[in-house]
Amino acid sequence: MAENLKILLLEDNPDDAEMVERLLKKDNPQYSFCLAMNKEAYLQRLDEFQPDIILSDNSLPQFNALDALTVIKQRSLDIPFVLVTGTVSDEFAANIIKSGADDYILKDRLTRLPTAIVSALQKRRSETAIRNSEDTRRLIMNASLDAIVCIDTRGAITVWNQQAEKMFGWKETEITGKMLETIIPDQQRGSEGYRFGPWTQKSKVPMLNTIIEMTALHQDGNEFPVELAIVSIKQDHNEFYCVFIRDISLRKNAEEVLRVMELEILNQKVQEQKKITRAIIKAQEMERNRIGQELHDNVNQLLASTKMFLGSTGKKFESIKEFLKYPMELIDNSIAEIRALTSRHVTPLKNVDLQDLVQTLLDNLKENKTEVIFVYHLPNGVIDDELKLNIYRIVQEQINNILKHAAAKNVSVAIEAEDKIINIWVVDDGKGFDPNKKRKGIGISNMFNRVESFNGEVKIETSPGNGCKTRIKIPY
Repeated sequence: MAENLKILLLEDNPDDAEMVERLLKKDNPQYSFCLAMNKEAYLQRLDEFQPDIILSDNSLPQFNALDALTVIKQRSLDIPFVLVTGTVSDEFAANIIKSGADDYILKDRLTRLPTAIVSALQKRRSETAIRNSEDTRRLIMNASLDAIVCIDTRGAITVWNQQAEKMFGWKETEITGKMLETIIPDQQRGSEGYRFGPWTQKSKVPMLNTIIEMTALHQDGNEFPVELAIVSIKQDHNEFYCVFIRDISLRKNAEEVLRVMELEILNQKVQEQKKITRAIIKAQEMERNRIGQELHDNVNQLLASTKMFLGSTGKKFESIKEFLKYPMELIDNSIAEIRALTSRHVTPLKNVDLQDLVQTLLDNLKENKTEVIFVYHLPNGVIDDELKLNIYRIVQEQINNILKHAAAKNVSVAIEAEDKIINIWVVDDGKGFDPNKKRKGIGISNMFNRVESFNGEVKIETSPGNGCKTRIKIPY
């Protein structure tokens, strides 16, 4: 029995009050008592005496136990309340217990009063502990940065914290009792790894006790990415599930921004490398022109001078004239070969006439009795000379391969522009080849390098005996 217990007696009969006090002091002499015989005194004693428990009769003039209990509720006082009365109906007793009284004792059975007081105090302490525990739980849940949702074994929502309200839009009163699938988009409810029921079958919940990423559904219909963990909890022979949900939209957005930045950086590096490749190709073209011009202007001049000298010598010395004819023919052939070589290697670096250059290549095919179709449709003034020159080299490589290896009877070349894309077709009906077979030459590799340096793409369709179709697409 508690010591120093302060007991407020609401009783208009002094004899009955004395009887109750004597009984309880016998049980514990340290109890202190205060008597209130009407409503006014009762209200005053509540403020001044601040009792630990109230023992109330039910037959005070103009004031009864239900009125006294109502005052306790209005003041939000957590004080045990026991009805001590002479007679009371079962209906009234049940009603006052339902209204908040802890117990009722008939005056002819006061021996049970000490036990009733102890029980009422223990009950209040237990309720207070539970309430404090619930308040603490609520405080922790609402302080959480994550949405915390509890569901029963059917999957119905029983607890929904404040963060869940913010995250999903539903208030706890709106969502309680609904199934967890309410916040899961239709397309994920039955997908492998995201089966949310029945909850009594653990095999149907493969994500249990693990963290998964998935899509959640807001009340307004918008979907957003979340991390979700489901924990099974058993307490007092009851089983339920606690679902912890974290909105990872910001993280996903940051990851996407980082991914885009990395792609942009990678693309910048690739574009820089392509610029370097184009610069190398341009330098090679300049070197080709320089060598070609040297051959044409200097070497051919030397050969021509040599021929003139031999001719003059033959006129002076008739005896060797016949011996000089063959060397002079070799010189003529050398000059012709150098001119042909320089015509293939030397091209203008400015004001490039792509159509005329390609037509010259195709004319060489016609000399080999090859039927040629040439289609050219490029807008004037929008393609720079560097790109034109590279297109010419690409087509030249294809034509050279046809001349050397294809033995084609028909060749078609088309150079056209559409939707900011230059389409280049080179088609022949020659021998074809195995595109997967390792090649000794570097011609096709050079073609790919040229095209890729301008962010283009190459597609070759060929097989032995079925000709070759090359399609090149270059943006401009």
